[in-house]
Amino acid sequence: MIYTAAILGVGVLIGLLGFLWMQVGPGSGRTFRNRIAAHIGISRSLFRSLLVHGVKGSPRDLLVSLEKSKPDLDQASIKLGPSLARGIERLEARFGPQDTIDEVKPIVARLVSEASHKPNPIGNPKI
Repeated sequence: MIYTAAILGVGVLIGLLGFLWMQVGPGSGRTFRNRIAAHIGISRSLFRSLLVHGVKGSPRDLLVSLEKSKPDLDQASIKLGPSLARGIERLEARFGPQDTIDEVKPIVARLVSEASHKPNPIGNPKI
């Protein structure tokens, strides 16, 4: 009886670790997101907030599909530009003007401008 409870406990623990690994581990898109944020000069936390508020659907799924298409960081940041712009609009609508958001507006505006001028060379992940 004790062995059964111990085996069950170990199984639950392994399942929990697997779940957490999928959420924050190498396949979660988190490292790719952080590399893009550093590449364009936006803090990781602000970049994440902009994505969460600007992406239609799951930012994690978007980043994973974008990473699988193997774009360079310039292409990926341009592809995410419109979503970041939507994130800025939604955050400002919710919290009003913020200095940190005002600092990244020119960066995001450049990405949106480049996204509207370039054809999509990396497929069409849902944004």
